[in-house]
Amino acid sequence: MGGRYYLLLIASVTSSLGNWVYRLALPLLVLHLTGSALSTSLLYAIEYLPFLLLSLPGGVFADRWDRRRLLIAGDATAGVIALGLALLVVMDMQVIWPIYLVAFALSCVEPIYHPAFQSFLPQIVPANRLGQANGWLQSGENVTTMIGPVVAGGLIALTGFEVTILVNALSFFVSALAILAIRATDAVTRVARTARASLTNEIREALAYIFRKNKVLMAGSLMFTGTNFAIWLIQANFIFYLVSYRKLSPDVIGIVLAAQGVGAVLGAAVAGRLIRQIAPARVLIGTTALAGLVTLFLIPLHSPVAIAIVWGLLYALGSINPVAWFTLRQKIVPNELLGRVVATTRMLAFASIPVSAMVAGVIETTFHNFYLVIAIGALLRLLVAGLAYLSPLGASVRRLDPTTPVEGSAKEQEPVPAPRMVRAESVQDAE
Repeated sequence: MGGRYYLLLIASVTSSLGNWVYRLALPLLVLHLTGSALSTSLLYAIEYLPFLLLSLPGGVFADRWDRRRLLIAGDATAGVIALGLALLVVMDMQVIWPIYLVAFALSCVEPIYHPAFQSFLPQIVPANRLGQANGWLQSGENVTTMIGPVVAGGLIALTGFEVTILVNALSFFVSALAILAIRATDAVTRVARTARASLTNEIREALAYIFRKNKVLMAGSLMFTGTNFAIWLIQANFIFYLVSYRKLSPDVIGIVLAAQGVGAVLGAAVAGRLIRQIAPARVLIGTTALAGLVTLFLIPLHSPVAIAIVWGLLYALGSINPVAWFTLRQKIVPNELLGRVVATTRMLAFASIPVSAMVAGVIETTFHNFYLVIAIGALLRLLVAGLAYLSPLGASVRRLDPTTPVEGSAKEQEPVPAPRMVRAESVQDAE
């Protein structure tokens, strides 16, 4: 696939590893300062607000501007902001709002970065290699999901929060240098040369494509809105649960969370073969329902090993479809529209996460019963799977068209939306 792709792969893996360091360190820092589940939930809500505010403009930027330069600027900006966060920790801040402010600023980079990343890949990889390219990116992401929490937990235990967050900042700068090294040919820098409409009209064009021309994309995105609400009821307070209910130390928490990486790697390993045998929409709906059932096992389990096994299985289920989903979008959406479509479907999928994180914090603070939170999240995933089966997403299982091949077809199957982003996200986050 060429040196340019491998440089992009290095950038993705490096920044992903750094983000795992950040993703474990910051909730533990807030919990250390406040001891409050609601404060930790508020952190997650703040981190996901930028996806609602900036995803649509980010998609327009990806379609208007040089995507390579946009990625370099995004990594460099994130590195500077992460250095600012490390400085706050060094100053031993005892008030929480500056940490929230910096976390918000760092999160503002991602909704602009991700559409550019997804739209940049087809410019450096031939169309017939996109599936493999996305597969390798997903595999690299899953490996960092496996080792990242262990590295983060070990760094926190050995060096404290300051060095841990500095490592995260360094990862962004390494990613920026890798993308800077990608040779800027016309194929790399080219975006549509047509006259540009206003920002509002360009956003409206993307919305019309999703809601009028591609109902499967619409149904899938809305399905993930519901799925993410159910997932983040648990995920936003999972570290609080491990600390307060199970009394685990940061290094043990890192090992427990590393199981999600093992599960993600195994899920990605079987995903390609699975979607060649079973219609992708059916796989997506089935894994969502199965994940709801598996989530219920978190309620009676006390052993870190048992919790890690269930958590890893949930990530395996959540890792099956993203390669196919990314490849589908990149193949069927025109290049000049791709950034906006990626951003819009992602915004729809993430819209419920800030609300869910706050609801989970309120439930825990009010009832002091995280088992109730787990039960609600599990049952909601089952409900969402049922509704998805009745939607155009479920109907696509029976529809014969190029994007939803018949089961057993010799052609490569093109699936519908699936979980997990290429960069800085967990496979539990459905896109």
